[in-house]
Amino acid sequence: MQKEFEECDVVICGGGPAGMTAALALADSGLKVVVLEKEHFPREKICGGAVAAYVPKVLNTINPAYKQALEEFTLKEEVNTCRVFAPNGKALDLTFSESGFISKRLDFDNFLYRMVSQISSVKVMQGTKLTDVKITDESVFISTNNDIRINAKLLIASDGAHSVARKKLTQDTIDLYHHSAAVRAYYRNVEGMTAGVYELHFCKDILPGYFWIFPLPDNCANVGLGMLSRHIAVNKVNLRDEMLKIIQSVPYIQKRFANAEMTDEIRAYDLPLGSRKTIISGKRFLLCGDAASLIDPATGEGIGQAMVSGRYAGWQAKACFEKNDFGADFMKQYDKTVYDKLWLSNRRRYRLQKTIDKRPWVLNFGVNSALNFRFIHRMIEKFIAQS
Repeated sequence: MQKEFEECDVVICGGGPAGMTAALALADSGLKVVVLEKEHFPREKICGGAVAAYVPKVLNTINPAYKQALEEFTLKEEVNTCRVFAPNGKALDLTFSESGFISKRLDFDNFLYRMVSQISSVKVMQGTKLTDVKITDESVFISTNNDIRINAKLLIASDGAHSVARKKLTQDTIDLYHHSAAVRAYYRNVEGMTAGVYELHFCKDILPGYFWIFPLPDNCANVGLGMLSRHIAVNKVNLRDEMLKIIQSVPYIQKRFANAEMTDEIRAYDLPLGSRKTIISGKRFLLCGDAASLIDPATGEGIGQAMVSGRYAGWQAKACFEKNDFGADFMKQYDKTVYDKLWLSNRRRYRLQKTIDKRPWVLNFGVNSALNFRFIHRMIEKFIAQS
């Protein structure tokens, strides 16, 4: 088969929220951008589907029209209250001033793809996956699964938790103390869901992980379970079995699923957590999203942090071309910007995770205290909002 060659200024590997946000941030740059996406849109991505409340602001800083488009996006369920269930079954509602939303990644990622596909300087190559990358003083050379060779000046790698680019360009390896795994399935007709409320159930046997019920449109729900990888490995946990066990044996949950219908299979995914700093840039490359281990250590939410890092990666790429500097030292501006924005919050969440690790009494005490004392309730809401 004859190889196909593509020349561009920036190649973005991965068409999820991080990669597509980077492409949006480059829309006004005048640079030729190629986005590689291994699947074809619309395509599903295994995920909890929670989108942080600050995401519209991220899009607004790139172009207010993008924020407006997100506001008009209807395939989402807005939420502003987190209902936390302690191991003793008692629930505490934490209500926030701004609303996030829950959406199927099939729909949300396709929404971002449609916006990017309208940018004339961006070419999205679907069904195309990075398989190898080589970086020289002058260029980035990309090989793909379908024999397309790409020559670019800069690589933005947003190719997920199992990033090929990260493995090729850094020495970073999985650290089970800063890594989680999760499973999720879609359900219909789960009883007891409340409009605007998403649920975290901290069952005793899975701490510091949690079982979740996230509302979706049309009386559907994203239901899943996430745990720290070190606990999974040490205790030989089968997450699929554990998720079904919770649904079938925890009394107050079992009752709610009595008439529920699973509409697809239980699927698994990995979560490299943002509780440690890793290599996220180097000569002619930037990592963002899951490839940069930017996932909330306490909640597992990664879409918002992916989009924040994607925006900064796009802006850093523009700065590189303006200064004609693609060296590792200049790229450190990106590291500083990303970690200045996200590191403090992620470390706070990591300390929270460590606090509740195998300590169900901590959550029971916290929820009981907040239910009895309003000022403690407000302190918890303030702490979560600031983090």
